[in-house]
Amino acid sequence: MTNPATRTLINLRQLEVLRAVMRYRTTTGAAEELGMSQPAVSNAIKLAETKIGVALFDRVSNRLLPTADAQLLLADAEPIFRLHETIQRKAWDLRTGRAGVLRIASTAELSQMLVPRVLRLLQDAHPDVRIALETLRMDELIENVESGSADIGVAMRPPNRPSLVSEVLIESELMCICPPGDPLADMPVLTPFDVHGRDIIGPASGAPLGVLLDAAFERFGERYSPRIEARFSNVAAPLVEQGLGIGFVDELTARHRPHAGYSVHRFSPRVPIKVCALVLRDKPVQRMAQAFLDLAREFLQTQLDPRTVPPEMPAA
Repeated sequence: MTNPATRTLINLRQLEVLRAVMRYRTTTGAAEELGMSQPAVSNAIKLAETKIGVALFDRVSNRLLPTADAQLLLADAEPIFRLHETIQRKAWDLRTGRAGVLRIASTAELSQMLVPRVLRLLQDAHPDVRIALETLRMDELIENVESGSADIGVAMRPPNRPSLVSEVLIESELMCICPPGDPLADMPVLTPFDVHGRDIIGPASGAPLGVLLDAAFERFGERYSPRIEARFSNVAAPLVEQGLGIGFVDELTARHRPHAGYSVHRFSPRVPIKVCALVLRDKPVQRMAQAFLDLAREFLQTQLDPRTVPPEMPAA
């Protein structure tokens, strides 16, 4: 007799159907995505609910709303789908002759300010190199590197993950940028005192960099409260150029944005920002990925000024 604990209650195809229905909230939308008929999608849902013994969707006004049980089930299934997508991508690379492509995942600022310059150097040294670059949020970037969808991730201040090695390419810092003609434009270093009462553009107070700015402002008895919250430095910089306020951005964005229409200032107290590369801990780094890392480190150390801590003023 079959052990009930080993019976297959749901297969991968049914999980795929449930995921699509959860995304579209209708069997019609799920059927179009999966290339199935609408009755086949409905039957897959009914069969899964019958075998598992719980309702997976509530039917409300012709919409299918996932139950808490369905959400738990699909949350545990997500790593399977990510692995499947990785295998699909590699299979496609083999079919199209793209095996050996260097896959890079990067956050928004580094996709604009760092990666293009390093890829220029990499292509000069390796003319036949083929690249796939994706710009992702931090959580997506980490998932891509962990699943093998990306060979390397590039990010600022990434969180620690036991499955990944985080290699510091350089320790940069947070900078201030001021609109054209601003009264503070001639000051090389700005402090929370200097920007008191001014409109601030920068990360939200609860964001990782925002927390560091909160602490820096508190040391001077000031409060960090951005008038415009901008998650990414490459978004904050154009806002400053439009005269909307004083911005807090990473050093790469501050110093290397083409045709920048703002003045650049050190900020005291210093807020360090580590630029890191992420690779899998238990997998050897492929040759082209290592070449990219070496060139990125060399570029950053050459282009950014030597690290010198600006003078700090005592808090009042």
